[in-house]
Amino acid sequence: MATIKDVARLAGVSTTTVSHVLNETRFVSEDAKARVMQAVAALNYVPNTVARSLKGGSSRVLGMLVTDTNNPFYADLIQWVDRVAYRHGYNLMLCNTQGNADRARDYLAMLAQRRVDGMLLMSSDTQQETMADLSERLAMPAVVMDSAPAEAGYDRILDDSEMGGELAVTHLIEQGHQRIGLLAGPLSKRNSQSRLSGYRHALTKAGLAADDNWVCSDELSFEGGYRAMHALLARQQQLTAVFASNDLMAMGAMRALMEAGLRVPEDVSVVGYDDIPAARYCNPPLTTVRQPMEALAEQALSMLLDRIREPSLPGRQVVLPPALVGRDSVAPVN
Repeated sequence: MATIKDVARLAGVSTTTVSHVLNETRFVSEDAKARVMQAVAALNYVPNTVARSLKGGSSRVLGMLVTDTNNPFYADLIQWVDRVAYRHGYNLMLCNTQGNADRARDYLAMLAQRRVDGMLLMSSDTQQETMADLSERLAMPAVVMDSAPAEAGYDRILDDSEMGGELAVTHLIEQGHQRIGLLAGPLSKRNSQSRLSGYRHALTKAGLAADDNWVCSDELSFEGGYRAMHALLARQQQLTAVFASNDLMAMGAMRALMEAGLRVPEDVSVVGYDDIPAARYCNPPLTTVRQPMEALAEQALSMLLDRIREPSLPGRQVVLPPALVGRDSVAPVN
């Protein structure tokens, strides 16, 4: 098995230079860097991360907490984060909290014991009592990839959910719709509240009443959308369009509409949120609001690596704008 000395000998540099290239700890000329990487490839050199962790305090491992890996949005995001982490020479340790705050705390303690270099938090259950004591209990860099409270003191990267909700409803209004329902996620979640605010703002700007009788809240799932759509139809039989707080809810709603004898989009137009892969393949393909998945992964890793290198940096917040993706589930009002 090749050693770091073998790489240095083949590249014609010192072992220190090889270390700086692999760990990105100091400037190395492009020529020397290229020779080192060529030698690494030629020798199939694999760094000893355990020894490197003991010697330099770096495990080259990042932790990631998510609420539910069964949600296609999280599954897609995890793939992007893993690609970016791998490109930077890090492995990703994934922890699925399954929506359980106690489990989230246990995973956070385990990650600290494993000496991961930093962690990414995308878990709404850490936003309640867990977040309040994390800053005192954890001695590692962290970036929150959703709407954690600002007082938690972490670097945060957020989707502009209010803007996304406004984009969705404005698109429906532009198609002539005025009787627009909202299938909201749990209103204890900040993203659900923000999308509700965007819904109201779009209606108000268009001179339409923002009436809470047109809003039904349920889980961010197929079943939640299905139940919420049936509940909304029971109250508002004259609706012509609906905005769902995520794509899973939108697909559940489409099923409920079909069972009620209503066609999408001829009778009721539907807009979702997230642009999960299945959105383009459902029938009809779903108009939705896309979160910039690749940019989210890139920005989160960049912020975390900055924090690992410079722990004393002031806390930062980056908000990424969403974009509307028009497909066939929306039509002009009939």
